[in-house]
Formats: sequence, C-alpha cells, structure tokens
Amino acid sequence: MKNTDNIQHPLFGISTKKWLQLLNKNGGIDKKYLKRGVFITFSSIFTSPARTLFKLKYDSKINKTNIKYPPVILVGHWRTGTTYLHELLSQDPQFCSVTLWNTLLPDSFLILEPIKNFLSNFLPKKRPMDEIKVEIDGPYEEEAAIAVLSPWSFFHCLHFARNAEEQYLKSIHFDGLTDEEKDLWKNNYLKFMKTITFANNGKRLLLKNPANTSRITLLLKLFPEANFVHIYRNPYKVYLSTIKMRNRVLDKLALQNASKEEIEKQVVENYKRLMKSYFEQEKQIPKNKLVDIRYEDLVSDPIKQVNKIYSKLKLPGLNDALPEMQKYLERQKDYKTNVYTIDKKIVQRVKNNWNFTIERWDYKPPK
Repeated sequence: MKNTDNIQHPLFGISTKKWLQLLNKNGGIDKKYLKRGVFITFSSIFTSPARTLFKLKYDSKINKTNIKYPPVILVGHWRTGTTYLHELLSQDPQFCSVTLWNTLLPDSFLILEPIKNFLSNFLPKKRPMDEIKVEIDGPYEEEAAIAVLSPWSFFHCLHFARNAEEQYLKSIHFDGLTDEEKDLWKNNYLKFMKTITFANNGKRLLLKNPANTSRITLLLKLFPEANFVHIYRNPYKVYLSTIKMRNRVLDKLALQNASKEEIEKQVVENYKRLMKSYFEQEKQIPKNKLVDIRYEDLVSDPIKQVNKIYSKLKLPGLNDALPEMQKYLERQKDYKTNVYTIDKKIVQRVKNNWNFTIERWDYKPPK
C-alpha cells in the first residue's frame, strides 16, 4: 500500500513557472498523487516573495563570489556509503556542505531562515531507505536543489516515473540536451555552488552527489583543480539496497505511478551506464586529485581511510578535525546497516549485468 497521504514534498520551494514547466515536460501528475501536486503548487506561490527578495538582496553578491578553494567532491553509485563518508568528513570545520535546508529553498533559504525551525517540524525523522536521522542542517546532496532549480535532475526520475528514462539520460549524461540547455544546467549548478560558498563565508566546498559520478568532465570544467573521492561497495549489496531505496523513496516522493519491473530494469541499466561512464571520465582526473575508497574498508577502519584521503589529496587540518570526527563515530557506533538475503536468481542477474565491476573490485555474493 503506497503512502499517498503524505503530501509534503521537497519540491515545495520551486518557482511556480518552473513547476508548470516541469509538469508539462514530464506528463503531469497521476490522480492518486494530486494532493502532493496541490501542496507543491500552493507552496510555490507562498514562497514566491522570498525568491524575489532573495534575488534583489543577494544576487549581485553571489554572482561576484569567488570559489577560492578547490572543492572536495564525493562520488559513487547510490547506496555505496557516500552519505556516511560525507557526514564523517563534514565534521572538519574547514569545509562547508550543502544542507537539507539549502536544497529545499535553494534560491530563497537566506531570506526564510527565521522560519527554518518551524518548517523542520514537517520533515520525516529518519530517511526511509536506511533509518539515518534527518537533520535540516545536516549535509545533503545538491541534486535535490538541482531538482528545484532545473528541469533536469536525477530526483525527477523519482518524481516522474513515466519519464524516468529521459530524465536519467538528460540529467546524468546530458544525452539529448541542446547546447543551450547544457549551458543553463551548468549555470544553475555554478550559481548554487556560489550561493553555498557565499552563505558559508568562502569555506571549501565538500560535495556529495551520486549523480555527479558521471559528470566528471563538466565538474572539471567548472573546477579544474577539484579533488575527487570515489567510494564503491559490493555490487550485489548495492543492487539490493538500491531496489529498496527506490521503492521506499518513491513512496514518499512519487508524482506518477511506477511498476516494480520498471524500477528493477532502471536500477540494472542505470548502474551499468553510470559506472562505465565514470571509468571513462576518471582518466581526466589527475592521479593526485583522486582517491578510491572501498566501503567495507571505510566501515572497518574509518580513521585510516580518512587519513588516506587527506594524505593523497594533501588536505590540511586533519589533526584539528579528528576530535569531531571521533565524536561523530562514537554517536554512530550503535547504527546497524541493513542485512540482506539474496537468492540465486538475483545473484545471477547482478553477475550477468554488473560483472565488469565485480571482477574489477574482486567481490563475491553475500552469504
């Protein structure tokens, strides 16, 4: 039974014009999600003055903002531990991260700061896919903000299931976008990065976004000196966890119906496309600007992997950051990861489709 009674939606900060364009591009909303659509429509109207005031007050300052320090960009397929790594590294005070609050109102959050605590009451307490605590000021992936700012975002694959294939190809690989649309996407992304930098007094950006795994070429054009950390995990577990995530997140975010079979097909195909694209594009990253992290190693000895990252990328400040990182790890010590059982059919399906990563990283099926 789908949870269609939940009407709150992360697109509530979208402009009315962009919302109507989004509906037109993706074929509207299915009847059972109409309440969510009405919620987004009215909230987009309600937040319109804040967007106008934000533009008048901050636009000039944001446009002049210089991103002084090369960002640290965390990439990797969904459900490979990007969130855990992001939260751990974000304990370092030299970094600033995109927060959940920033993504909800990417072009008005500075204006609406006084009502942030009130709005946080409407957030779920835990993420639906893994029970990780949701905090409005916690680090989050900028893809959610891109969904508010742009017609092309991976999150729209979750919102508009019937158009998920087009959304995936255009937002992740930029396949089928015109040069003008690519420039618009790039400009929206850079403007948001400048907004976050401005709001955090010029600190170094620490970004985490699985969708960026296949955007290395574009990211290097925007940030030629960027540092990358790629995290990977046992593909068999990634498959099971991603299927679980897609179903649970769709329950909360969907605006159109999705079939179980179509979701499973998308998970299989999208992994292949994303990882093959990453393996091609990673060659563009200078070797001293890229660190590969195995999820299982991160879980077994997180501080050792943090040391590896700081050493390889020549990042300063680790000694100052370690006490806060240790406190974070202490808070997380009772967290239990999901336990999966996997049948032979799924093992074979994953092996048949994802063997190029299974062999590359030398993984075995979970017992």
